[in-house]
Amino acid sequence: MSAFVIVDIAIKNEVEYKKYIELITSSVAEYGGSYRVRGGSPETLDGSWTSERIVIMEYPNREIAKAWLNDEKLKAIHNMRRQNAHYCNMILCDGVTDN
Repeated sequence: MSAFVIVDIAIKNEVEYKKYIELITSSVAEYGGSYRVRGGSPETLDGSWTSERIVIMEYPNREIAKAWLNDEKLKAIHNMRRQNAHYCNMILCDGVTDN
């Protein structure tokens, strides 16, 4: 079953964040993942949640998504994201099967 990593992020350093994007993008594909949403203009339709940037990545399963996040060789790159954002909330959700 697919798993989705959903990221809600507010960037504080655009120049450095772009460097992060250049470095991290290929790792998503290396783990069998793909971007489903990357940025856009989030619009709250109901409730009080506000966001500047949303990223949604799909991975083959939950274990692979976690392996991507916890890969030691990507640690410095993930830290670039943390250092260049006001906040970064990340959640993991299972996909839906068509049953």
